[in-house]
Amino acid sequence: MKLKLDEVLSDELSSILRSNQHKMTPLQVTFWKDQMKALALDNKRGMRWHPMVIRLALHLHSLSDAAYQLFNECQVFTLPSSRRLYDYSHFTEATEGCQAELIEHIKEKINKCGEEDHYSYVNLMFDEMHIRSGLVFSRSSGELVGYTKLSGVEEELEKMQSELNGKTFEPRLAKKVLVFLAQGITSDVKDVVAIHSTDDLSASQLYDRTWDVIYNLEEANIKVLCVTCDGASINRKFITMHESIDKSWGYIYSTKNLAAGDSRPLFFILDPPHLLKTLRNALANSFSHKKSRKLWKNGQFLSWKVIEALYETTKVLKLRGHKLTKAHVKLTSFSVMTVSLATQTLSESVAKCLEELAHLEAFSSLDISELVLFVRLCNRFFDCVNGKDDGKEKKNLDKSPFTDPNDNRFDFLENEFLGYFEEWKQDILNRPGIYTDTERNRMIVSHQALGALQITVKGIVGAIRYMLNEAKAPSVGARKFNQDPIEQYFSAVRRKQGDNRNPTLKSVMDTRLNLHAQGHLSLPSQKGNTVTQKRKDIEVDSTPLQSRKVPRKFTDYDKST
Repeated sequence: MKLKLDEVLSDELSSILRSNQHKMTPLQVTFWKDQMKALALDNKRGMRWHPMVIRLALHLHSLSDAAYQLFNECQVFTLPSSRRLYDYSHFTEATEGCQAELIEHIKEKINKCGEEDHYSYVNLMFDEMHIRSGLVFSRSSGELVGYTKLSGVEEELEKMQSELNGKTFEPRLAKKVLVFLAQGITSDVKDVVAIHSTDDLSASQLYDRTWDVIYNLEEANIKVLCVTCDGASINRKFITMHESIDKSWGYIYSTKNLAAGDSRPLFFILDPPHLLKTLRNALANSFSHKKSRKLWKNGQFLSWKVIEALYETTKVLKLRGHKLTKAHVKLTSFSVMTVSLATQTLSESVAKCLEELAHLEAFSSLDISELVLFVRLCNRFFDCVNGKDDGKEKKNLDKSPFTDPNDNRFDFLENEFLGYFEEWKQDILNRPGIYTDTERNRMIVSHQALGALQITVKGIVGAIRYMLNEAKAPSVGARKFNQDPIEQYFSAVRRKQGDNRNPTLKSVMDTRLNLHAQGHLSLPSQKGNTVTQKRKDIEVDSTPLQSRKVPRKFTDYDKST
């Protein structure tokens, strides 16, 4: 129902909008200009919407179709119809693997950043997300969507294996999707490059799919400098399948980029936030929780009971020198995965509080000094690999972007930080007493975590130095080498049309195009497990959106001519 305003009130509202326009954000200005244009038209089909308003409409519609229809029907706002949005969110057919038009769009966004070569370098990250197994009929292709899609060679090997086992080959339903996302190292470009359906992914399948993505990006002159993933066993095995450039190092952290025309290296990085959680969890299980560790170094035990004692002592004394809460100390299956709890536990504030309160009776039977050193090293490690290049001056210099190939933080990471764990291994080997190999292994963090630290530190240092020396980048933020963007993408997929924690394969593929059309407006939840962009920082993008090409219906006149 339309409500007609009298002339005086209408003039007052228009005057308020005009007089306060300088206080409005660019997105607000763009939105209200389109609202005024739409209201002036008798036929809304003639409305030419600003691309940013279309992106906003796509985002609102993806969150709740019912709410979007309510806004339109009650004429709270005038927005594009759902039918018109369908053309923008289905501008092409969603298929598995790399799609040329989407890669071309990424290339266009990189070209808009500038002519400098460093803008063309990206960090390629991948991860798996669980989906709901099941078949869905696709009306556009006429196929059943939900089976894992294998290459020709993989399918023949599966058939051969089935015949050898006396079974009939049957395609398997997809349980997960493997998502590849490219993020610009010195630009804000980030977009999904490929999605593959998977069942039980093997290292060889991961190898083939990863290098297929790298070759497709390199052919478009998008330079892949590093590959980032978490520390899952299949990912570590994938890394070991490559030939190392640095033969003097025990772990493979770089290899030759075979898809590049030059001798450019490809660095491997295991997600730093995952590593920090691993270090915190090892400490949490030392004499507490699972009690699977008895961490010992330099003649002292590193015990979680110290953290518990600190929390209880400061709660009684009503001191707030740290951010520890019950959630930090009494870990659950959910809280062990929360990055913020790990960073606030292994923090400088906790180290300072332990030093100041070490004389109290609650700590008399506990070792403090070695644990304080461990906490400080972990804290500085994460600060060095989590800095953001946003043009703002940092109070904590460790979080500043890297501008010098000889930055002293490189020396800290490669020598002091990694050297600490090398000394730790020697302390365990040289500890007097009769201990089994299993008992000695429990005195230090797991060998998988030690290897992951080596790979990550060397990979990040190598990638940053390459960007500064070879790519001539003015500065590099180390946060570009973590997995936050792909975690945020999974969050956006699950939030499509409500809170869908278990989407189907077809839903994931369709959502990929929808989120691509939304661009940087497809922001994840602010309450997620990653650091997200603030909504007030959204910039207006006037780049036209791609639209589905509707087949033309021929008239009798067209047929006769």
